[in-house]
Amino acid sequence: MEVETIVQLIERIGVPIVVLAFCGWYIKFLQIGFAADQHSAKQERTDMQEKFTKERTEMRQQDIENDRQLVSIVKATSDALVEMKTALAEQTATMRELLGRLDRKR
Repeated sequence: MEVETIVQLIERIGVPIVVLAFCGWYIKFLQIGFAADQHSAKQERTDMQEKFTKERTEMRQQDIENDRQLVSIVKATSDALVEMKTALAEQTATMRELLGRLDRKR
């Protein structure tokens, strides 16, 4: 709109009507922008939720893998301790036998 047209509108229908019309147009302009912003925000939230879900799934898979590795380490350690216990028991028996023989020789 040109300045001349605006001046003619003000002269014909009055300042309050022109101001109200401008306010109505501005409110509609804001609502259109607001609706677009809402859609954009909703899309952004959806994208963030998808990323969060994907990250959570990856973390769960990593936790499962770490748990499996930990269980295998614990089993290996347990087996090693059982072997050491057995070997120590055999050595203890052997030492007792040797001490018994030494006592008999004296």
